[in-house]
Amino acid sequence: MRVRTSPACLLACLIVAACGSSGSSTPDAPTVDAPPPTVRTVTCPPGDMPMVTTSNGVLAFDPMTTGISVAGIVKFAMSSEHNVGPDPGLPSDSGLRVPFGQTVCLEFDKAGTFHFICTLHVFKGTIIVQ
Repeated sequence: MRVRTSPACLLACLIVAACGSSGSSTPDAPTVDAPPPTVRTVTCPPGDMPMVTTSNGVLAFDPMTTGISVAGIVKFAMSSEHNVGPDPGLPSDSGLRVPFGQTVCLEFDKAGTFHFICTLHVFKGTIIVQ
């Protein structure tokens, strides 16, 4: 008994055999590392500095937008109901984080606009660094 194979089937078999028998594997996609944060937690220095606050029962940062210079520090004082995290939909920085109910000072080491949110309630704020 003789088996006939169509040219298309024969070509497909050759391609599969060539790919599968070589012993080599397909290289993984290159890993892309996220850039290191340029916003970092620092010890709050004495004296006046820009401050972002929240209040229990109020769904807004006060102020919603704050402007500072490069290497400037902003004090974030969050109530027990609110926190700060980078806004996933807008330019931000992974170092822009303040836990619920804590006061943290963050230093901004590069110019740009940094968007943040309360991760629970999703209201937004912005730091503009010039």
